Amino acid sequence: MATQPNVIVVVLDTVRADRVSALGYDRATTPAFDAFAADATLYADAVSQASWSVPSHASLFTGEYPSDHGATITRPVLAAETVLPELLSAGGYETYGISSNRYIRPATGFARGFDEFRMCSGGTEPAVAADILGPPVNWVTSTPAVRQPIERLFTVSRTNDAVTTDTATPADDGLLDSVSDVLERAGAPFFLFCNLLDAHLPRSPARRSVEQFVDPALADAPIPKNERAFNMGDHELEDRSQARLRQLYDADLRTLDDKLAELLDRFRTAGVLDDALVVLVSDHGEQLGEFGLVGHQFSVFDSVVSVPLAIQFPDGRPARIDDQVEIRRLFETVLDETGLQSHPDRSLASGIGDDIARGSYASPMVDIEQILWGDSVRSDPDFLGEVLSFARTGDEKIISFDGESWLFELPEADNGSLPTTDRERYATLSESSELDHRLARTEL
Repeated sequence: MATQPNVIVVVLDTVRADRVSALGYDRATTPAFDAFAADATLYADAVSQASWSVPSHASLFTGEYPSDHGATITRPVLAAETVLPELLSAGGYETYGISSNRYIRPATGFARGFDEFRMCSGGTEPAVAADILGPPVNWVTSTPAVRQPIERLFTVSRTNDAVTTDTATPADDGLLDSVSDVLERAGAPFFLFCNLLDAHLPRSPARRSVEQFVDPALADAPIPKNERAFNMGDHELEDRSQARLRQLYDADLRTLDDKLAELLDRFRTAGVLDDALVVLVSDHGEQLGEFGLVGHQFSVFDSVVSVPLAIQFPDGRPARIDDQVEIRRLFETVLDETGLQSHPDRSLASGIGDDIARGSYASPMVDIEQILWGDSVRSDPDFLGEVLSFARTGDEKIISFDGESWLFELPEADNGSLPTTDRERYATLSESSELDHRLARTEL
């Protein structure tokens, strides 16, 4: 390839697809994303390979499933043989990473191959931090006898502040200024990775977004402050609390989208979008009370693995792909578009969908089946690393854990858009007969 395109990958952390207005949601949560997608290729059924940041980002950086790259709850420091920034750097790219997510950082192995990696939380870490910290951290997190007392202390420390009626005030994390600084210095071709965290717990929307999306009559309804404390406790939400939580999430999405709008404006002002490969994608979604869960632990339902994805291809034209696709294919897509490797059928530019989308979540010593279907929480070292996995066809989805499997039908939504809540997509215990929830013997 005579001229290699600039590559920009923006992860919109913790954004679930069915709350994105470009994908059918009836509130204007994401106008900046919608405008970008209107001139790009919008993937209406994109599926993440994991429901939390480390394994999901690792799948983006390696093209592998969590079971292959190994960066999960039991071994959270990425130690894959090859990652995308290394390949781009070897191919002549300047590489820059900017992250608001404290799990996506040099110490967890995500700075490999980057010429420069900045954490918006402040402080600096050398890329070799993962080489030094990785082995002992992965040993602690994968050894039940060592991890169990740490887990108990962590859970107890969070239990006392499980719910609150207050919301946090959004703070300027400095990401936009960091991006501007990089754009002033970067030479072509460059690879820029950014992680925007504004939709993540704790709920911290901008005031103008609260005024637009949140009913003031719900101001006294308590909401979960910490997902682990809530999910490991009674994990029940009153109707008013769930309504307020969902409205606050919408406000958070609009807060994130407003930042995305300014980020895209800075790209345009710098003149780096022309003929560039630009990806907007989420790493995972968020539970908003479905199955009594909040956040994105203990689940691989669509609320946490169905994510927005839009790609501006060099010399591309607007398009919409309705077939399901796995977001791990971004790895091959970038390599194919830059000419560093040829993946014509695996690149998302091909428009070819994935007949089966797969992914997983590794349990942190918790019986996830009991959390989903029972009325208590059981913690046991034997469950450390037990895989909650899914296989999804677009019409049906099988979820398996500890030898049990459940089959769910995925109903079609009106006008080709995604349903607006998981209550329409999945059975709850009280609604199981309506959605034909049953045990399935199909192996993943």
